[in-house]
Amino acid sequence: MVVNGFLRSDRFKATYSHLLDAAEAMGIGLSVKTNIELAPFDFADARERALLPDFVLFWDKDICLARLLEAQRLPVFNRADAIEICDSKALTYLALAESGIEMPDTIIVPMAFQPPSWDGESFPDRAIERLGLPLVAKESSGSFGEQVHLASSRDELVAVLGSFGARASILQGFVESSRGRDVRLQVVGDRVIAGILRSSGGGDFRANIAAGASAEPFDAPEPFERMALSVCRTIGLDFAGVDILFGEQGQPVFCEVNSNAQFEGILACCGVNAAAEILAYIVSVLEKGARNGGDAVR
Repeated sequence: MVVNGFLRSDRFKATYSHLLDAAEAMGIGLSVKTNIELAPFDFADARERALLPDFVLFWDKDICLARLLEAQRLPVFNRADAIEICDSKALTYLALAESGIEMPDTIIVPMAFQPPSWDGESFPDRAIERLGLPLVAKESSGSFGEQVHLASSRDELVAVLGSFGARASILQGFVESSRGRDVRLQVVGDRVIAGILRSSGGGDFRANIAAGASAEPFDAPEPFERMALSVCRTIGLDFAGVDILFGEQGQPVFCEVNSNAQFEGILACCGVNAAAEILAYIVSVLEKGARNGGDAVR
């Protein structure tokens, strides 16, 4: 079963279609359910328990539902803890902070219950003193680069922070050497199955395909592959899209990781069917008996 909260979104319909096609080719009876459909499910009812699937491919960020499914000893891919970390850029940074993985210098914006007036606070000045300008401001949760901003002055930083309201966010040093380009590596299990180089062509500091960036196949050097695998291993991900920047010396610098990354760009550029790879991996894990409910694979 595939669980999602975006069934009516065109952005995800292609992903579900690839997963369903791959499952059919493998003889797997995969179905798509929304979190809304599953919310009233009564796990104490024997008739409804008989409808429980053999595994759950959780393509959503409804952490409470993922944990509820895990509590029923259902094998859930990715597991709830890993999805929760990925869905928060602050938690991702904290999870990797002691791993030795190179990342931009990061400040977690203080939590606020009411939107603060940042102009009268010293925080913007201290952040600029530490990170320099321009710096990157990101809402902690977000997709497709839509909540990522480049602030080139104190006034711009104050305005961006104000636009975040009380929502969680982080600030990061800007990696100028990677302006408008990055690498997306698709990881499944303990392998990097494909990679693409994304470029905005100089029109945007971000390199999101959803924002108009182009993509081409990328044969990842060993340090890039090692970083992507280390990120997934540290967080406990079964599969993910790992975004990596280019440092000043061309070295990999971790940017973000997506537990439910779209893989149409990988298929179009590299001819690699990530849907089939993910399902084959899940089958292999279940055959080995390596996943029992919320237990980690590794």
